Amino acid sequence: MHNKRNAGSPYLLLLVGILAVSTAAILIKTALPFASPIAVAFHRLFFSAIIAIFIFFVTKKEEKISLDSKQIGLLTLSGVLLALHFALWTWSLNLVSVNSSVIFVTTSPLWVGLLSPLVLKEQVSKRFYLGVLFAFLGGLLIAILGKNDSGSSTLPGILMALLSAWMVAGYLLVGRKVASKMSTELYVSIVYSIAALVLGIMMLFFDKGYQTYPPKIYLVFLLLALVPQTLGHTSMNKALTRLPAQIVSLALLFEPIGSSILAILFLKEIPSAIEVAGGILILFGLVFALSAKPSEA
Repeated sequence: MHNKRNAGSPYLLLLVGILAVSTAAILIKTALPFASPIAVAFHRLFFSAIIAIFIFFVTKKEEKISLDSKQIGLLTLSGVLLALHFALWTWSLNLVSVNSSVIFVTTSPLWVGLLSPLVLKEQVSKRFYLGVLFAFLGGLLIAILGKNDSGSSTLPGILMALLSAWMVAGYLLVGRKVASKMSTELYVSIVYSIAALVLGIMMLFFDKGYQTYPPKIYLVFLLLALVPQTLGHTSMNKALTRLPAQIVSLALLFEPIGSSILAILFLKEIPSAIEVAGGILILFGLVFALSAKPSEA
Protein backbone atom coordinates (compact mmCIF):
# COMPACT_ATOMS: atom_id res chain seq x y z
CA MET A 1 0.00 0.00 0.00
CA HIS A 2 2.81 2.37 0.88
CA ASN A 3 4.56 1.73 -2.42
CA LYS A 4 1.37 2.36 -4.38
CA ARG A 5 0.89 5.69 -2.65
CA ASN A 6 4.47 6.69 -3.43
CA ALA A 7 4.08 5.57 -7.05
CA GLY A 8 1.06 7.80 -7.48
CA SER A 9 2.38 10.89 -5.73
CA PRO A 10 4.33 12.32 -8.71
CA TYR A 11 1.10 12.33 -10.73
CA LEU A 12 -0.68 14.10 -7.87
CA LEU A 13 2.11 16.71 -7.87
CA LEU A 14 1.67 17.06 -11.62
CA LEU A 15 -2.09 17.54 -11.26
CA VAL A 16 -1.58 20.17 -8.55
CA GLY A 17 0.99 21.91 -10.76
CA ILE A 18 -1.30 22.04 -13.81
CA LEU A 19 -4.25 23.32 -11.79
CA ALA A 20 -2.05 25.97 -10.16
CA VAL A 21 -0.46 27.31 -13.37
CA SER A 22 -3.88 27.40 -15.04
CA THR A 23 -4.90 30.20 -12.66
CA ALA A 24 -2.19 32.57 -13.92
CA ALA A 25 -4.07 33.96 -16.93
CA ILE A 26 -7.27 34.87 -15.08
CA LEU A 27 -5.30 36.45 -12.21
CA ILE A 28 -3.36 38.54 -14.73
CA LYS A 29 -6.59 39.54 -16.50
CA THR A 30 -8.00 40.63 -13.12
CA ALA A 31 -5.00 42.90 -12.48
CA LEU A 32 -4.63 44.40 -15.98
CA PRO A 33 -7.40 47.04 -15.70
CA PHE A 34 -5.47 48.53 -12.77
CA ALA A 35 -1.81 47.97 -13.71
CA SER A 36 0.26 47.89 -16.88
CA PRO A 37 1.50 44.54 -18.28
CA ILE A 38 5.08 45.29 -17.17
CA ALA A 39 3.91 46.26 -13.67
CA VAL A 40 1.90 43.02 -13.34
CA ALA A 41 4.91 40.97 -14.49
CA PHE A 42 7.23 42.87 -12.12
CA HIS A 43 5.08 42.32 -9.05
CA ARG A 44 4.63 38.63 -9.88
CA LEU A 45 8.40 38.10 -10.03
CA PHE A 46 9.15 40.45 -7.11
CA PHE A 47 6.92 38.51 -4.71
CA SER A 48 8.05 35.20 -6.23
CA ALA A 49 11.69 36.11 -5.59
CA ILE A 50 10.97 36.94 -1.94
CA ILE A 51 9.14 33.63 -1.47
CA ALA A 52 11.91 31.68 -3.26
CA ILE A 53 14.66 33.29 -1.16
CA PHE A 54 12.72 32.53 2.04
CA ILE A 55 12.27 28.88 1.00
CA PHE A 56 15.98 28.63 0.11
CA PHE A 57 17.15 29.91 3.49
CA VAL A 58 14.70 27.65 5.34
CA THR A 59 15.45 24.45 3.42
CA LYS A 60 18.93 24.88 1.88
CA LYS A 61 20.71 27.32 4.18
CA GLU A 62 23.75 24.98 4.42
CA GLU A 63 24.26 24.92 0.63
CA LYS A 64 27.52 26.53 -0.42
CA ILE A 65 27.10 29.28 -3.00
CA SER A 66 30.06 29.23 -5.36
CA LEU A 67 29.52 30.61 -8.84
CA ASP A 68 32.05 31.11 -11.61
CA SER A 69 31.78 33.81 -14.27
CA LYS A 70 30.17 31.43 -16.79
CA GLN A 71 27.45 30.42 -14.33
CA ILE A 72 26.79 34.05 -13.41
CA GLY A 73 26.45 34.89 -17.10
CA LEU A 74 24.02 32.02 -17.75
CA LEU A 75 21.97 32.85 -14.64
CA THR A 76 21.75 36.47 -15.76
CA LEU A 77 20.68 35.44 -19.27
CA SER A 78 18.11 33.06 -17.77
CA GLY A 79 16.67 35.87 -15.62
CA VAL A 80 16.49 38.30 -18.57
CA LEU A 81 14.70 35.71 -20.73
CA LEU A 82 12.24 34.93 -17.93
CA ALA A 83 11.53 38.66 -17.46
CA LEU A 84 10.86 39.11 -21.18
CA HIS A 85 8.65 36.00 -21.21
CA PHE A 86 6.37 37.34 -18.47
CA ALA A 87 6.33 40.90 -19.84
CA LEU A 88 5.38 39.72 -23.34
CA TRP A 89 2.82 37.19 -22.15
CA THR A 90 1.12 39.68 -19.84
CA TRP A 91 1.07 42.20 -22.70
CA SER A 92 -0.50 39.51 -24.91
CA LEU A 93 -3.26 38.90 -22.35
CA ASN A 94 -4.00 42.61 -22.50
CA LEU A 95 -4.73 42.27 -26.24
CA VAL A 96 -6.37 38.87 -26.79
CA SER A 97 -8.45 36.27 -24.99
CA VAL A 98 -7.03 33.86 -22.42
CA ASN A 99 -7.58 30.95 -24.80
CA SER A 100 -5.63 32.47 -27.72
CA SER A 101 -2.78 33.75 -25.56
CA VAL A 102 -2.23 30.62 -23.47
CA ILE A 103 -2.44 28.25 -26.44
CA PHE A 104 0.44 30.08 -28.16
CA VAL A 105 2.56 30.36 -25.02
CA THR A 106 2.17 26.61 -24.56
CA THR A 107 4.01 25.99 -27.86
CA SER A 108 7.34 26.58 -26.06
CA PRO A 109 8.20 22.81 -26.05
CA LEU A 110 8.15 22.91 -29.86
CA TRP A 111 10.75 25.68 -29.93
CA VAL A 112 12.86 23.88 -27.32
CA GLY A 113 12.73 20.78 -29.51
CA LEU A 114 13.61 22.69 -32.68
CA LEU A 115 16.62 24.33 -31.01
CA SER A 116 17.80 21.28 -29.05
CA PRO A 117 19.89 19.82 -31.92
CA LEU A 118 21.79 23.12 -32.20
CA VAL A 119 22.05 24.15 -28.54
CA LEU A 120 22.04 20.85 -26.61
CA LYS A 121 23.11 18.45 -29.40
CA GLU A 122 19.98 16.39 -28.71
CA GLN A 123 18.34 14.46 -31.54
CA VAL A 124 14.66 14.95 -32.43
CA SER A 125 12.53 12.73 -34.67
CA LYS A 126 10.89 13.35 -38.04
CA ARG A 127 7.55 12.82 -36.29
CA PHE A 128 8.37 15.84 -34.14
CA TYR A 129 8.62 18.09 -37.21
CA LEU A 130 5.27 16.81 -38.49
CA GLY A 131 3.73 17.77 -35.15
CA VAL A 132 5.24 21.24 -35.52
CA LEU A 133 3.53 21.53 -38.92
CA PHE A 134 0.10 20.75 -37.40
CA ALA A 135 0.68 23.30 -34.64
CA PHE A 136 1.81 25.88 -37.20
CA LEU A 137 -1.38 25.39 -39.23
CA GLY A 138 -3.52 25.84 -36.11
CA GLY A 139 -1.63 29.00 -35.21
CA LEU A 140 -2.03 30.34 -38.71
CA LEU A 141 -5.80 29.73 -38.53
CA ILE A 142 -6.16 31.77 -35.32
CA ALA A 143 -3.75 34.49 -36.45
CA ILE A 144 -5.43 35.11 -39.82
CA LEU A 145 -9.11 34.59 -39.01
CA GLY A 146 -9.28 35.35 -35.28
CA LYS A 147 -10.86 38.56 -33.96
CA ASN A 148 -10.90 40.00 -30.45
CA ASP A 149 -13.90 41.44 -28.59
CA SER A 150 -13.59 44.80 -30.34
CA GLY A 151 -13.57 43.11 -33.75
CA SER A 152 -9.94 43.97 -34.51
CA SER A 153 -7.26 41.46 -35.51
CA THR A 154 -5.76 39.22 -32.83
CA LEU A 155 -2.43 39.16 -34.66
CA PRO A 156 -0.54 41.67 -32.41
CA GLY A 157 -1.54 39.82 -29.24
CA ILE A 158 -0.71 36.46 -30.79
CA LEU A 159 2.72 37.70 -31.86
CA MET A 160 3.35 38.79 -28.25
CA ALA A 161 2.35 35.33 -27.01
CA LEU A 162 4.56 33.67 -29.62
CA LEU A 163 7.53 35.87 -28.68
CA SER A 164 6.82 34.97 -25.07
CA ALA A 165 6.99 31.27 -25.98
CA TRP A 166 10.34 31.86 -27.66
CA MET A 167 11.66 33.62 -24.55
CA VAL A 168 10.58 30.78 -22.25
CA ALA A 169 12.09 28.25 -24.67
CA GLY A 170 15.40 30.11 -24.38
CA TYR A 171 14.97 30.25 -20.61
CA LEU A 172 14.48 26.46 -20.46
CA LEU A 173 17.46 25.76 -22.71
CA VAL A 174 19.76 28.02 -20.68
CA GLY A 175 18.34 26.62 -17.45
CA ARG A 176 19.20 23.05 -18.49
CA LYS A 177 22.83 24.10 -18.81
CA VAL A 178 23.14 25.69 -15.36
CA ALA A 179 20.34 24.44 -13.07
CA SER A 180 21.93 20.99 -12.65
CA LYS A 181 24.93 22.61 -10.95
CA MET A 182 22.89 23.81 -7.94
CA SER A 183 19.69 23.15 -6.03
CA THR A 184 16.38 24.17 -7.59
CA GLU A 185 15.80 26.46 -4.59
CA LEU A 186 19.03 28.38 -5.19
CA TYR A 187 18.49 28.50 -8.96
CA VAL A 188 15.00 29.99 -8.79
CA SER A 189 15.99 32.41 -6.02
CA ILE A 190 18.70 33.90 -8.22
CA VAL A 191 16.79 33.81 -11.50
CA TYR A 192 13.54 35.22 -10.09
CA SER A 193 15.52 38.04 -8.42
CA ILE A 194 17.30 38.92 -11.67
CA ALA A 195 14.00 38.80 -13.59
CA ALA A 196 12.33 41.08 -11.01
CA LEU A 197 15.25 43.53 -11.27
CA VAL A 198 15.03 43.58 -15.09
CA LEU A 199 11.27 44.16 -14.97
CA GLY A 200 11.71 46.87 -12.34
CA ILE A 201 14.13 48.71 -14.63
CA MET A 202 11.73 48.27 -17.57
CA MET A 203 8.91 49.63 -15.45
CA LEU A 204 10.91 52.76 -14.57
CA PHE A 205 11.64 53.45 -18.25
CA PHE A 206 8.32 52.47 -19.85
CA ASP A 207 5.73 52.95 -17.11
CA LYS A 208 6.52 56.42 -15.71
CA GLY A 209 8.00 54.96 -12.56
CA TYR A 210 6.41 52.96 -9.78
CA GLN A 211 2.66 53.31 -9.23
CA THR A 212 0.57 52.31 -6.21
CA TYR A 213 -2.54 50.13 -6.48
CA PRO A 214 -5.61 49.22 -4.43
CA PRO A 215 -4.99 46.56 -1.74
CA LYS A 216 -7.02 43.96 -3.68
CA ILE A 217 -4.61 44.27 -6.63
CA TYR A 218 -1.61 43.67 -4.37
CA LEU A 219 -3.46 40.56 -3.21
CA VAL A 220 -3.77 39.46 -6.85
CA PHE A 221 -0.01 40.05 -7.32
CA LEU A 222 0.71 37.94 -4.24
CA LEU A 223 -1.63 35.19 -5.45
CA LEU A 224 0.22 35.18 -8.80
CA ALA A 225 3.46 34.59 -6.94
CA LEU A 226 2.04 32.00 -4.55
CA VAL A 227 -0.25 29.87 -6.75
CA PRO A 228 0.92 29.61 -10.40
CA GLN A 229 4.56 30.55 -9.74
CA THR A 230 5.54 28.96 -6.42
CA LEU A 231 2.99 26.15 -6.03
CA GLY A 232 2.58 25.44 -9.76
CA HIS A 233 6.18 25.52 -10.92
CA THR A 234 7.53 23.90 -7.75
CA SER A 235 5.07 21.00 -8.03
CA MET A 236 6.01 20.41 -11.66
CA ASN A 237 9.75 20.65 -10.92
CA LYS A 238 9.34 18.07 -8.14
CA ALA A 239 7.29 15.83 -10.45
CA LEU A 240 10.04 16.14 -13.06
CA THR A 241 12.53 14.52 -10.66
CA ARG A 242 10.36 11.36 -10.53
CA LEU A 243 8.71 11.27 -13.96
CA PRO A 244 10.08 11.34 -17.52
CA ALA A 245 10.29 14.84 -19.01
CA GLN A 246 8.08 13.63 -21.87
CA ILE A 247 5.17 12.91 -19.52
CA VAL A 248 5.52 16.27 -17.78
CA SER A 249 5.68 18.08 -21.14
CA LEU A 250 2.52 16.34 -22.34
CA ALA A 251 0.71 17.06 -19.06
CA LEU A 252 1.49 20.76 -19.49
CA LEU A 253 -0.75 20.76 -22.56
CA PHE A 254 -3.73 20.65 -20.21
CA GLU A 255 -2.88 24.21 -19.05
CA PRO A 256 -4.71 25.92 -21.98
CA ILE A 257 -7.75 23.76 -21.28
CA GLY A 258 -7.71 24.62 -17.57
CA SER A 259 -7.12 28.31 -18.30
CA SER A 260 -9.96 28.42 -20.83
CA ILE A 261 -12.40 26.76 -18.42
CA LEU A 262 -11.47 29.24 -15.67
CA ALA A 263 -11.81 32.13 -18.16
CA ILE A 264 -15.32 30.95 -19.08
CA LEU A 265 -16.32 30.63 -15.41
CA PHE A 266 -14.77 33.81 -14.01
CA LEU A 267 -14.26 36.17 -16.97
CA LYS A 268 -17.16 35.05 -19.21
CA GLU A 269 -14.72 34.63 -22.11
CA ILE A 270 -16.26 32.12 -24.52
CA PRO A 271 -13.75 30.83 -27.11
CA SER A 272 -14.78 31.44 -30.73
CA ALA A 273 -15.12 28.59 -33.22
CA ILE A 274 -11.85 29.72 -34.85
CA GLU A 275 -10.02 29.64 -31.51
CA VAL A 276 -11.36 26.17 -30.74
CA ALA A 277 -10.45 24.79 -34.17
CA GLY A 278 -6.99 26.37 -34.16
CA GLY A 279 -6.43 25.34 -30.55
CA ILE A 280 -7.28 21.71 -31.32
CA LEU A 281 -4.80 21.70 -34.21
CA ILE A 282 -2.07 23.24 -32.02
CA LEU A 283 -2.67 20.81 -29.15
CA PHE A 284 -2.78 17.85 -31.56
CA GLY A 285 0.50 19.00 -33.09
CA LEU A 286 2.07 19.34 -29.63
CA VAL A 287 0.91 15.89 -28.51
CA PHE A 288 2.05 14.34 -31.81
CA ALA A 289 5.46 16.02 -31.60
CA LEU A 290 6.13 15.44 -27.90
CA SER A 291 5.04 11.80 -27.97
CA ALA A 292 7.68 11.02 -30.60
CA LYS A 293 10.63 8.85 -29.53
CA PRO A 294 14.26 9.58 -30.49
CA SER A 295 14.37 6.15 -32.19
CA GLU A 296 11.84 7.44 -34.71
CA ALA A 297 14.35 9.90 -36.13
